[in-house]
Amino acid sequence: MLNLSLEKRRTLVIGGARGIGAKIVHMAAECGSDVAWTSLDTEADRNGNALLQTELAELGVRTFCSPVDCTDEAGSQKFFAELEKEWGGLDCLVYCAGFTSPMPFESIDLTSWRRVVDINLNGAFLATRLAIPLMKKQNSGSIVLIGSAAIVAGGGGRADYASAKAGLEGLNRAITKEFAPSGIRCNLVHPSLIETDLLKQRHPDAEKRRTLGNEVPLRRLGQPEDIAATTIFLLSDLASYITAQSLYVDGGRTFCK
Repeated sequence: MLNLSLEKRRTLVIGGARGIGAKIVHMAAECGSDVAWTSLDTEADRNGNALLQTELAELGVRTFCSPVDCTDEAGSQKFFAELEKEWGGLDCLVYCAGFTSPMPFESIDLTSWRRVVDINLNGAFLATRLAIPLMKKQNSGSIVLIGSAAIVAGGGGRADYASAKAGLEGLNRAITKEFAPSGIRCNLVHPSLIETDLLKQRHPDAEKRRTLGNEVPLRRLGQPEDIAATTIFLLSDLASYITAQSLYVDGGRTFCK
């Protein structure tokens, strides 16, 4: 019998307080995993953390969360050290931190470019760089990077975002090439038009969002649960022979619009 389980696993989600990240945290816990996550120190994320803690208390799993900027090397090192001390290791990592806000190419200055690339690409390098030594100790681990279907059509509202997310493709393959012999898998999930707070901020009009959904071949916007379910599958033993892959979870929009 097939069993989508993460029992006895320890899962860390970078950027797990809200949106897609929060759904991944919650679904991993429902599948039996202990769950840790990072967030920003903002009111919205603090509220998200409190809600998650309340919901997860009923599931009987261990939780561990802290406000950490995904681009802060010292803060990230401290968090991983505390997590290793608390849990003794790490089985699954999801890099879900991301940021975009529409901006024309000619309006992007170098400071803005660097910040967007820091969040969407450099933070993923930092998180995997800290997680992999823990996974190597046990000769096993699974990593999922959350990218964006914007890398195909140059979308996402700005060039630095699409460029950074495209960089995750190389990181995904490089990690597999070097660390698959150590039992560590790495895969990449590319969402498109997922109805999160970020999309609602960009398209606040509900009718506009319905129109966008109707333009998708499956005739709806994606939901955070769609990305979370795919991510949990890739983390699980059901995907034990899947690595270095990029999966578009987009309702068919990227290639069939």
